[in-house]
Amino acid sequence: MTEQEQKEFILNLVHDWTGSKQASLKWYESEVISALNKTAKQTVDAGDFESVKRYLEHINEGGFA
Repeated sequence: MTEQEQKEFILNLVHDWTGSKQASLKWYESEVISALNKTAKQTVDAGDFESVKRYLEHINEGGFA
């Protein structure tokens, strides 16, 4: 999966929470994920898409942030 595909995957996952594509993009670029101590964008840029994916799947399953 390319970085762009990874980004789109994440944006699609958070769209229901954020309510819009613009809000999803803002979250992706600026919201620090406390468990990772980075934004989703920083984490993906560092080559660790899987950590963001696991985190978001955990939240989608009812886990805590």
